[in-house]
Amino acid sequence: MTEYYFDIETEGEDPLQDRIVTIQFQQLENGKPLGNFSILAEWEWGEKEIIRSILEKGLMDVGWDFVPIGNRLSFDITFIVERAERHKLLSWELAQLKFYFFKKPMLDLWPILVLMNRGRFQGSSLTRFSQKKDSGGIVPALYKKGEYEEILRYIEEEREAVLDLYHEVGSVLSALGDRRQARLSEG
Repeated sequence: MTEYYFDIETEGEDPLQDRIVTIQFQQLENGKPLGNFSILAEWEWGEKEIIRSILEKGLMDVGWDFVPIGNRLSFDITFIVERAERHKLLSWELAQLKFYFFKKPMLDLWPILVLMNRGRFQGSSLTRFSQKKDSGGIVPALYKKGEYEEILRYIEEEREAVLDLYHEVGSVLSALGDRRQARLSEG
């Protein structure tokens, strides 16, 4: 299994009209960064090319060669599918997307954030449960102003927040799993 930290930044929330600004990924080994942190930037390569690059990396393959780990992965992947279809890089029907989400191994932290927020969706953001200062809502304004270095700073900060949460949650849930197994073995 090859795990990758994975995330995108966009101009907005609507894949029919908003572009993907960046796609970022980094291979992980036991949840720790391995190798280079890759940021594919629309302002350098164009949206079509950054989407083509991530598709070639294997994001949309249902195998175990690219297992995304991140926050709100369903948003990110659905956005990529919509934009890839617009650029004629993919041609998927809704049934294929459903199959993908059913078969594709991935680890999305968002449901864990909801549980950390006592089961409430509202307020279950990474910003609330990490040292991350800003939300992704700042990216569209930075992009419009051409403040690409600030976008890159935000992306680095978000990666650190996701990986920190991933490690802590992994430790807590592993301990919970061990306790539950021990209790079931006794009973």
